[in-house]
Amino acid sequence: MDKRMAKTLWVKSGAGSDTVRLTIPVSWIRDMGLSKEERAVEIEYDKENKKIIIKKVENLEENQK
Repeated sequence: MDKRMAKTLWVKSGAGSDTVRLTIPVSWIRDMGLSKEERAVEIEYDKENKKIIIKKVENLEENQK
């Protein structure tokens, strides 16, 4: 398992609400099979263990039904 330390980036939208961004190494994204064309992911938050899980999905529209 590869581990990196990072900071969250907090941005205020035009409407005044906060958005949080996190930079993920491109090598991890490529290893997952993601690209500029294939960019659909499922994001899951495990509240009990305080973990965010990101998984590639083949078709975002079909998975949202």
